[in-house]
Amino acid sequence: MEKWKSRQGCCLLIFSCLLMFVSLQYLPAEWIKDTSQNLPICTAAEDQHFPDMISDNHGGIIVAWRDVRNGNRDVFAQRISASGEMLWENDGIPICVQSNAQSWPLLVPDAGEGAILVFGDSRHRNRDIYAQRVDANGKLLWGEDGVPISVVPFLKEDVKAISDGRGGAIVVWEDSRHGNLDIYAQRIDGDGKPVWELNGVPVYKGEGDQYDPFLTTDTAGGAIIAWWDISTPDWNVFAQRLGATGEQVWEDGGVPVCIAPGNQGGPFVVADGLGGAFVVWSDYRNDPNIFSSADLYAQRIDANGKTLWREDGINFCNDPSNQQQPEGISDGKGGLIVTWWDDRDIFADIYAQRIGTDGVPMWEDNGIPICVAAGVQREPHLVSDGSQGAIIYWKDFREDYGNYAQRIDGSGKSIWTFNGVAVCTADGDQIAPRAIPNGRGGAFIVWSDYRGKDADIYIHQIP
Repeated sequence: MEKWKSRQGCCLLIFSCLLMFVSLQYLPAEWIKDTSQNLPICTAAEDQHFPDMISDNHGGIIVAWRDVRNGNRDVFAQRISASGEMLWENDGIPICVQSNAQSWPLLVPDAGEGAILVFGDSRHRNRDIYAQRVDANGKLLWGEDGVPISVVPFLKEDVKAISDGRGGAIVVWEDSRHGNLDIYAQRIDGDGKPVWELNGVPVYKGEGDQYDPFLTTDTAGGAIIAWWDISTPDWNVFAQRLGATGEQVWEDGGVPVCIAPGNQGGPFVVADGLGGAFVVWSDYRNDPNIFSSADLYAQRIDANGKTLWREDGINFCNDPSNQQQPEGISDGKGGLIVTWWDDRDIFADIYAQRIGTDGVPMWEDNGIPICVAAGVQREPHLVSDGSQGAIIYWKDFREDYGNYAQRIDGSGKSIWTFNGVAVCTADGDQIAPRAIPNGRGGAFIVWSDYRGKDADIYIHQIP
């Protein structure tokens, strides 16, 4: 009897160990909190660059990137659960591996838990634009090769894309089909079919070149698009609204956002939630040295194309030094929060300002410091914190090229450590960060990482 009990106990112990092992195998993964480690998304051979990211509408995220593992520039993607588990195959699934190069993938949410991917494509030896849709399980929905957005045999550059709010996407780009650079756009539905004219409709078609189109939703199935125009001796900023059927809603040639003397460029556009938009830009109207000390201006345009603030915009930073790359988000109260890099202390730092619905800056004159650490800080971006504040993240050269972030509340107060918290402290450079809110006052941040032999894709959740 004792021998039998001993054997029974031994069997129970073995069974318990096996059960524990199996249970551990199926425990949800956890986000790595150590900033020297981070969570690898893709460490395949050769380089992976230029990641983009969206929510999967289920607490997780979808990431896409340019990938050279096959000796050619392809597009790959991965879905990560809310707990940090890779849901598709190891190192990502191929989205497009056509001959010649595919690059710069952009992600747009679909109507489910998948994504629409828009990317540059040279399969026909032109600079074309294609798209693909992938579902929550990683299945390609628009055929093996994707669908064309524009395949006219001319240069197409500076592609941007947003959701149309109806399960499809709106894409805008610079287009040289008429010999100069114009602005074109296309809308595709959830089945990948073009809603507007094949190869796109003109946003602006005219003399000279137009650059850097940015777009945001008009909340009615169309888009508001801003760009800068160098068809005159001065560079100016214009905007146009395209309706849901692709028609130009505002005046022919676009609304003049700013045509002040001197040059204006680098516009960024933010939806105002009422069918209109805010536009922010760098402005050289007061620059005595020509292109060495830009100020920052903003304008608000309503749904009908009427400018609501001072003619040629309100000034929200006029420090005598150089301010560049303004980028904004809605503050959730009818205004916006803007960040930029700023040379007022010799080396570039990161600053921010909040502008009210009436165009009045709400924080201290010329903005609040987000990061004034030693070294250079550049390329700031921001996402909402969900509480009328923002999470600002940037490329930081206080040591190696790394990524740092800061959260500010609606009053401009820094919530995290002054000068920001490190997103990654691993060796090597970390470049091209992109972020989305995590829904809990923090953010997911993804980037291309050189801690190893080749560039890989890593992600971190902060705080």
